[in-house]
Amino acid sequence: MTEVTPEQVRQITHDVLARPEFSDKTTWTQLVFDHFMRWLDTFARWSARNPDLARALTFVLMGVLVLLVAHIVYVVVREFVSLRKTDSTRSHRQSPRALEGVAENWDEAFRLARAALDTRDLYKALWITHRVLLSVLDHIGQIRFVRWKTNSDYLHECRDPGAAGATLSELTTAYERVIYAHTEFDFEQARNLLSQVEALAVEAGR
Repeated sequence: MTEVTPEQVRQITHDVLARPEFSDKTTWTQLVFDHFMRWLDTFARWSARNPDLARALTFVLMGVLVLLVAHIVYVVVREFVSLRKTDSTRSHRQSPRALEGVAENWDEAFRLARAALDTRDLYKALWITHRVLLSVLDHIGQIRFVRWKTNSDYLHECRDPGAAGATLSELTTAYERVIYAHTEFDFEQARNLLSQVEALAVEAGR
């Protein structure tokens, strides 16, 4: 019989203890689940001690849930109806979906963006520039603008390898830095991005 060396014993022990069933590492899923179960147990005990309050709280939560579901259904139906409506005679001078509540057309939106840059309002300038770009890309068929989509959705949807795709990528980075992260951004770069979007709008309008 082959003699087992101490080094082999240590290696075998290490391999056995490395198995999942012996691991003491807790995943985020386990932590969340354990925390939820503890909260559920605490809530159940509180409900048993306060049945009237628990019943009232249940009704309130059910009402909130119904309102949330109704709102989600309303938004989905509204977006679906908006996507189903087509108007072949609509020009880019009319109010595109991406500019609703912002401007009546691209020209007005560009004026607002330039005015924002002149007053050093970088947040507003990039927000409007980004909306105009989404409107332009929607107009030329590179994306389909829908309010619930994220910036990542539009980046994946836009397949243009040229100026449109590059501008969307660059402007999205600037947008997320200023709008989401609230960090500094160069005003000249913002003006350059606005000029790029204006050039795409001119090309799209031909």
